[in-house]
Amino acid sequence: MSGEELEKLREELKSVSVEVVRLLARRADLARRVGELKKQLGIEIVQSSAERELRQAMIEKARANNLSETLVNKIATLMFNESVKVQEHRKGRQITHFDIFRRAKELERQGKRVIRLEVGEPDLGAPQQVAEAAIQAIREGYARYSDAKGLPQLRKKISEYLETRFGAEVNPENIVVSPGGRFAVYLAMKSVASLGDEIIIIDPSWPMYSQCAEFIGARPVRVKTRLEDAWTPRPEEVEEKITPATRAIVLNYPNNPTGRVISREAFQKLVDVAREHGIYVISDEVYADYSFNGEHVSILQQERDVKYVLISSFSKSWGMTGYRMGFAVSDGEVVARMAQVMSLIITCVPEFVQLAGMKALELTDEARRYAEIMRRRMETAVRELEKLPASYHKPEGGMYVFPRFNIEGLDTTEFAMSLLESKNVGLAPGTAFGDYSQYVRISLGASEEDIAEGIRRVKEYLEERGLT
Repeated sequence: MSGEELEKLREELKSVSVEVVRLLARRADLARRVGELKKQLGIEIVQSSAERELRQAMIEKARANNLSETLVNKIATLMFNESVKVQEHRKGRQITHFDIFRRAKELERQGKRVIRLEVGEPDLGAPQQVAEAAIQAIREGYARYSDAKGLPQLRKKISEYLETRFGAEVNPENIVVSPGGRFAVYLAMKSVASLGDEIIIIDPSWPMYSQCAEFIGARPVRVKTRLEDAWTPRPEEVEEKITPATRAIVLNYPNNPTGRVISREAFQKLVDVAREHGIYVISDEVYADYSFNGEHVSILQQERDVKYVLISSFSKSWGMTGYRMGFAVSDGEVVARMAQVMSLIITCVPEFVQLAGMKALELTDEARRYAEIMRRRMETAVRELEKLPASYHKPEGGMYVFPRFNIEGLDTTEFAMSLLESKNVGLAPGTAFGDYSQYVRISLGASEEDIAEGIRRVKEYLEERGLT
């Protein structure tokens, strides 16, 4: 091949590449016009059937031209994601629970006492024995690098805990210790999905799931559940969302923000859908010990032919929020990728924190005591909510209540900020957890007294504005 021919091919390649950009711009314009028509017709932006038909057409074209189906699947996902963005109709920046959190902090710095019901952090703190274990470990020099997967003795202790807790045998080599459950979610998604893949998320959901999926270049695909169905997802609706690009489904029970604990049968049906399609179940069980009715079922109790990543944390069961320690359990291949990310980004969780975690695992009575405190706080919250024009599903677990205000035209994003400014009460607007503009999340991280007082102030706020 001559140099002249090489340059000719390069020019042709350049021309084709530029044409691709022109076609993408044309596609974005068409998507925008489609979005305008959807708005006029009152149609939801995401249309799974239309996406499925288009994806299949692209795959068939890929086959006809001997192109990688995996590549075309990823391109399809990226295009669908971009279409949704151009079709969304938002007026300015939306208020989020982080805005409420930041403003509450500002008010506190001004000397005002704010009742903090927006933050998902229990006020219980770690048991004294855990703090003492951390201090002792530091004094003894346990502040060096360790295995990226975590100290072997801690992973062994976690495996023993899981066997006692769920009756499941877990090899310590299938455990990765992470800096909190949040980072474990990132590790899970980063290890099972990549750019152009899809991850199914059941709404209402912790915002971290969709944010993390987008951060790694994947597309969060939402399945909406309803209060009228007791926040129970329908397996057929989940299955409808699965495409060749789907890599995982996130299950979170007890749920943040609803407090829902689904039955063993309902959980099994969702796992069966994942198994049949060969996708991972990312089971976030951070609130497992905050299960008030004893119904919690773990992914570890399912048949082992399902692909899964279990997420857990020390932040809730033992109040170790600032210690930043959680863990994940999965198959050898996924664990190896997780350990690689851990080693690359943070090296390891501090040794003294891991040793404090070992002490926590011995304090099962403390975990039960903390769960009982949360149950009493939940009872206080729902008792006060009965006095409001609100509907809710009484939580079976977790540390939140997710009521809907039955007030026509109420948008809880604006309501939450106004309430904070006028009554010094922080609530998380429902829009942070999906398309739930009439809902708020009430955290049980505060004392019973503060929870009761905070909800009473909500009642005062509504009465003063003639909304009750």
